[in-house]
Amino acid sequence: MLKVSVKEASQNLQALLDKVAQGEVIQLVESQGRAIALLTPITPVSDPFVAAQQLRSSIQVKGEPLSTTIMGDRSEEHDCPPQECL
Repeated sequence: MLKVSVKEASQNLQALLDKVAQGEVIQLVESQGRAIALLTPITPVSDPFVAAQQLRSSIQVKGEPLSTTIMGDRSEEHDCPPQECL
């Protein structure tokens, strides 16, 4: 971990940010040597909606759709064609 004074950081901010972008962690210290901040790279967070969409697309349904099964059961219970038993 690189330690940099606040004064040096303000003078070389772009160079320090380039190092952070490459994965390096930089500690900012006051003139008395006390650490006051860390510059760390951001860890990418995956989008939960993309993950859910990938899960849905990976599921393969076997057999007839559930709605078709329900419609068939209703028509048997009520003794009517499936289109009329809604």
